[in-house]
Formats: sequence, C-alpha cells, structure tokens
Amino acid sequence: MKKLKPLPSWLIIEADSATITLTRPSDVNGVKVDQLTLRAPLLREVRASDAISGNDAVLREVTLFASLSDAGTKDIEGLKLTDYARVQTAYSRLILDAGIPEKKDETPTWLVVGTDGAIVTLSKAYDFKDMKLDRLPLRAPTVRDVRAATSASNGDDEQRETILLADLSESDTKDLEGLKLTDYQRLQAAYFRLVQDDGV
Repeated sequence: MKKLKPLPSWLIIEADSATITLTRPSDVNGVKVDQLTLRAPLLREVRASDAISGNDAVLREVTLFASLSDAGTKDIEGLKLTDYARVQTAYSRLILDAGIPEKKDETPTWLVVGTDGAIVTLSKAYDFKDMKLDRLPLRAPTVRDVRAATSASNGDDEQRETILLADLSESDTKDLEGLKLTDYQRLQAAYFRLVQDDGV
C-alpha cells in the first residue's frame, strides 16, 4: 500500500468527503463559511464537468469543485488563491486510492485476477441492476466485445470504455457512471490487468 503524506491540519479526509478549513471566511451560497466540504467525485460528475468546459481545464476544475461542494462557480472563483489551492489538494487526496500497492508489479488487495476474469472489491456497496454489490466480477474481454463497444460509442473513447466495462461486468453504463471515481479506476486497472500479457 502506498504511504500517503500526513494530512495538513486544515484538511480532514473521510471515505466519501474532504473538509477544508479556509484561511478566511468566504461567501458560499450567500453565507459566510470558514469550511468547505467536497464530496468524493462520481464518474458522471467528472464527465459532466468535462462536457461543460470543453477544452478549458480551469473551467472544468471550477465547475467540478462547485458541484462537489454544492457551491456556485462564482463562489469557487471568489476563493482566495491559497484557499483554492487547499481545495485542489483536498480533491487530489479524495481521488487517491490508498489500496494501490507501492510496487507496480504487485496486485492490489482489492483485485483478484484469473485467466477468465477478475473480481474487483469496491470501496463500498453500490446498486447494480437493483442489487447491492461491493464486489464486481469482470470477465476477460474478447475482440467481439471491444468491437461492439467501439461501434456503440460513436467515436467517444470514454463512452466506449464505459460501455465495454459495463458489458464485461454485466452491469449498466448508468450503474458505472454512479461509481466514485476511485472505484471506476479500480475497474480500469482490472481491465488492463486482464488484457496485459508480459510475453508480448
């Protein structure tokens, strides 16, 4: 497991949120606050910010932070630069998966890989087709699976990946879009372990 740096005194990280103490009170939704809480991002929230911002990386980040903190974009833009840097740091810590091993060739404890598939342990239980699951099986992909996902995605690489992972896990794309970003990244890691061949 990766060893994370100690948290600064102004930051509290929990499983699904981060609370940031600001250097000075700031206006959020018309109220002066001295703390800001960010939810852990869901895949659909990250993609929505991508869609809104186009190629503007700053707008993407501001809209995402506004969404995750239930604030307005003007509130986030009104933060003192040091407080904005604190929000960026909190977000970076929220999307880190502490279950990633330090050595790249080590298999994470949340992943079991075999020749026919993988089982991914998620950070919490989610609804998949009206069932609560905290583990998701992922079968090994075939060329047919990849081609079908490519065809269905109309050239959108992110959508192709989500369609493919949904098919391999026998879930719906909407279910995967509701995963925390770190859990979706676990599925991505499992997929790459399934298609990786050391001898090629």
